[in-house]
Amino acid sequence: MKEKVSMLSSVTLSLGELIHKYRTKSNVSLSELARITEVSKGTLSKLENGEVQKPEYYKLQAVTDALGIAFEEYIGLYIQAEKSASAVLRIFSEAIDRNCPTKTVVHIAERYLTIAKGESYDVIAKFFDIAIQKSETTLKLELLNLLIKYSRSHGIMPYIAKGLFQKYLIERNDFSKLQETYRSGRYLLDYVGFLSEKESLELHYRLAVHALNLEQYRESIELSEYVIKNDITHSEYRAHAIFCACNSHYYLNEFGKSRAYLKEYSKLPFPFIRDNVSLMTGCISARSGNIDIGLTQLEEYLENPSEYNIIHVVVALTDLYIAKSDFDSLRKLFVYEEQMVNSLEDARTVPFKRAQLAYFYKLKGDFLIEKEESWKAYEYYRKSALEYAQISYYEKAFNSLLLITNSTLQSNSDLDRKAVEELNFVFNLLS
Repeated sequence: MKEKVSMLSSVTLSLGELIHKYRTKSNVSLSELARITEVSKGTLSKLENGEVQKPEYYKLQAVTDALGIAFEEYIGLYIQAEKSASAVLRIFSEAIDRNCPTKTVVHIAERYLTIAKGESYDVIAKFFDIAIQKSETTLKLELLNLLIKYSRSHGIMPYIAKGLFQKYLIERNDFSKLQETYRSGRYLLDYVGFLSEKESLELHYRLAVHALNLEQYRESIELSEYVIKNDITHSEYRAHAIFCACNSHYYLNEFGKSRAYLKEYSKLPFPFIRDNVSLMTGCISARSGNIDIGLTQLEEYLENPSEYNIIHVVVALTDLYIAKSDFDSLRKLFVYEEQMVNSLEDARTVPFKRAQLAYFYKLKGDFLIEKEESWKAYEYYRKSALEYAQISYYEKAFNSLLLITNSTLQSNSDLDRKAVEELNFVFNLLS
């Protein structure tokens, strides 16, 4: 079998012309090709001459494999003559399995939707199942846009909803567009009646977390409450929604309600509950005024923290040590910095967790300024700004940069140049 390379010129060839071009270029006679492929010489001749517009698919593959013709080069020509929607659907699935270029897969998908007959709901349902289960993210978005467009034009409300839902699940992971994707998710609530109960619960939970990360605490509570009340299976989504509501009330300084949700959360059987309860108990104690108790609880938690929560406990303790001017204890926390950065690799990491790391960098910069280690402080302010910018917290990012300029204005030292270098580095990345 020859290596598959593209030899197609800018002039569009027919399927027969494409095969003839490759065969002559490879110096293979019809007789030799017939012997290799077990496709008769007569059939091959008719194919090249255009007398056969659509050969049997398995025969075409035997010929193209023998001549080294890439799948994406011939398949578009083949499907134009294919009238069977089920056959094109199989080819669509195969193209995804072959990891064909997005353009090729979308072209096949468009052909399927064009020729498919019968109930539009059945047509799009088959398409949806393949697109969602098999395709990678970039391709999936293209196919979802195609699905949504088709569903709108045919008035298929359930698949408009399903398409928008799947699209939101993908796009919400782009932390640089948190506000934009949250709006698209909220828009989807208008279609929630066309989603399954399971999809509806997941949408409300994902939006609750999204709102929490955007510091929209009231909206997060409202969305969490939907999950808490409607998840009759008491799944992990319900557990996460309870903890989400607990956190939202915590950041609103509504500690009584936060404790009530934490108490309910603590009764649940999931393995992650105990770790989160231990951390949150210390955080609530400290923030509600019981600083010494909270400090003790958080220090005990730090003796055996989960990798996921290491950022949260270190940040909470950093705040407390600064408030108590306990700088010796504060310095000891700095040994966890690498572990904190590594914890961001967890697939469950949400934007707020990155924001916590950014806040830690800012606090460390403040400490270093106090200790007159300005050049190190500038580096941490820069790190803080970059972390904030990655999750579209632009106001906080620029506030971190302002700490560099303000420090520079108050200083007459040679460190001014270092500050300018740090600012230039960040502004170049953000521009």
